[in-house]
Amino acid sequence: MADDKKNVGRPDRNLISFRQKYEFSYAVRQLQNQVADTTRSEAATALTQAAKKVSPSEGREKVMRAARKILKG
Repeated sequence: MADDKKNVGRPDRNLISFRQKYEFSYAVRQLQNQVADTTRSEAATALTQAAKKVSPSEGREKVMRAARKILKG
């Protein structure tokens, strides 16, 4: 079945899907690069905590900002 061309909406490029492993891993790697001396498990935990505080539907940058704040403080 083909895609419905009339059903157009906002692209989800600016969201993080926590159900898809590759998207979550990519976000974790980004956090590790942005905050020095951060382990993978610390970044994953901070990202999960940030998603609980800030709704993931509010956007990738807002979640990443909250995760950076958790890691730094």
